Amino acid sequence: MKTEENYNVIRNIIDKGTVVALTGAGISKESGIPTFREKGGLWDRYDPSIYGSIVGLSSLFLFKPHRIRDFIVDIYEEIISVTPNPAHFALAKLEEEGKITCIVTQNIDNLHQEAGSNRVYELHGNIYVERCIRCGKRYKRSKEEIKEILDFLKSVRRYEILSKILPKCECGGRKRPDVVLFGESLPQKEFEEAYNEVRNCKSLLLVGTSGVVYPAASLPYLAKEVGATIIEISPEPTALSSLADRTIIGKAGDILPKLLKRK
Repeated sequence: MKTEENYNVIRNIIDKGTVVALTGAGISKESGIPTFREKGGLWDRYDPSIYGSIVGLSSLFLFKPHRIRDFIVDIYEEIISVTPNPAHFALAKLEEEGKITCIVTQNIDNLHQEAGSNRVYELHGNIYVERCIRCGKRYKRSKEEIKEILDFLKSVRRYEILSKILPKCECGGRKRPDVVLFGESLPQKEFEEAYNEVRNCKSLLLVGTSGVVYPAASLPYLAKEVGATIIEISPEPTALSSLADRTIIGKAGDILPKLLKRK
């Protein structure tokens, strides 16, 4: 099928509405955030068995707090320095038009919300949010607040690191970044709601997801099971390509804005 004909078919599918978008690291990469596993990405620079687990991070807190400080500064500076790209804005526009019912994302960078999307299910959490380990209350910080914390951490003394990385909640407990680490379960309510959205969708739009990280990777199979049309937008074929009814290979930032244009 010719490219423009494929675009028109996909536009018609999206125009029918009840579309759920499932997004992964690929969409954020186009904003300048390397994927975790690529060369130069987070897990290329830091050992995930240490920096991606509660046990590893706890050990660093006790014995090498300066290393966890450097890790926190690195990951936060990388994320707060970027902005949404045309793909994020196109998804927000499709939601505004009533075509997309929600976005289910594996990303923790808050870029969908910055672009204007309202119904976003964050399966792996949000790096701007802190959650109290004791009472579960959540607090969302602004970029300005995070920048102030990072500036403080860069010059902080060793014994002051804990107070900024794990600040106290009003209940007396400690707050931690509300992101999912290796070995932790996904937030149950968030995943259940995302699951129900996919189960009831007419179409599932896959954007920048490789389909190898579970349980998020199970959602396209659920969509297929209930008869939804699956559309994949990816710079290269993925583990989900054989499942897709329609595929466009290329950058989401180039493709999604074109899908907004009606012929």
